[in-house]
Amino acid sequence: MRASTRRLSPRWLALGPAAFSLVVATGAVQAQDKAQLSAVHRQVSTAESTIAKAITAGDSNSLFRIGTELGRIIEAALEKRESGGEVSACDMAAHSLAFAAVSASDGLASKGEPRKALLDDAVSASSDFRKDMLTCDKQAGKKTGSHTSVEKALRAL
Repeated sequence: MRASTRRLSPRWLALGPAAFSLVVATGAVQAQDKAQLSAVHRQVSTAESTIAKAITAGDSNSLFRIGTELGRIIEAALEKRESGGEVSACDMAAHSLAFAAVSASDGLASKGEPRKALLDDAVSASSDFRKDMLTCDKQAGKKTGSHTSVEKALRAL
């Protein structure tokens, strides 16, 4: 049998520490993404209950304010997307919920046919929100909820 006379070069020896550093850095980035995802999930869940209460109370000013607050999440998601990152389902849920809130706000302030059209848009957005939020629950590792409170409040109008 013939033994190999090939020697390891110093370049190959550096691969081990580099690979280890890459694994550690990737884990840290994933942990940071998970923490951001949980924070967005928490904000959107809180906004959902607040919006349902504001719709029931007919408070268009609160709805508009909450929609504007959700705009910060949407702006951060757009920046993430422009820098090559992925937009999460929680970011999409924030977008759908903000659209539902602003449409409901405008619908409550309107009368007649414009009111009906705006509230129909809000119901459609709340349906999209429910679908996005179910996926968000799974991504954030949270218990899956029904997320129908906004849609029910809109239908009660």
